[in-house]
Amino acid sequence: MVRFIDPNENAFSSTDPVSAESVDGGEKIATVTYLPGARPAQNEPAEVPDADPATIESALVRKLARRALSEAEILAYGVAEGLTAHQANSILDRLRELGYVDDRVLAEQMKHALYERKGQSKSVVARAMSGRSIDREIIDEVLDDIDSGDELSAASELAAKRASQLSGLDKQTLERRLVGFLARRGYPGNIVREAIAPLLTGRSSAAPSTVRFR
Repeated sequence: MVRFIDPNENAFSSTDPVSAESVDGGEKIATVTYLPGARPAQNEPAEVPDADPATIESALVRKLARRALSEAEILAYGVAEGLTAHQANSILDRLRELGYVDDRVLAEQMKHALYERKGQSKSVVARAMSGRSIDREIIDEVLDDIDSGDELSAASELAAKRASQLSGLDKQTLERRLVGFLARRGYPGNIVREAIAPLLTGRSSAAPSTVRFR
């Protein structure tokens, strides 16, 4: 679970706006800090933003109707709009209760979109989930059923489809194109080599080039 705490209402930090730390019981609590440039001048009181929680919650509901957000993204938005840590957490709790926010559901959706539909590797999908601030435990559980055999099958299928579009190429050029194609999707070298090997069988090699480069 992600929550915000504000240990000192008048303390400002130059670190990122959200930082997570563990507390007793294993719950993750995110500490509210402030962006660089938000530090008030010395000896001047910080301005307290006039934020309306109801307005911000309505804006979040509209955002969620268009695109799923993670818990951390909900909290970060609330704080960026001027809510206190308590207000941001209260809104997140209500959105959870309404079923509008669920990091596990979001992770499953990302797995389907990135791994199953786009053919990206497990490691790339995991990084994308981390980029949305989804908890590592949830990421591991959602991706646990993808093993090296599954990745090889996925890479082989992708390579075969791509090779069918490159039928006029010689062996070396085809190999180079397929390696780059799979590498961009995050597949490791051993899987790439195994996936494309059957597709190179019987291909003729390129004729020696007579072009000289200076």
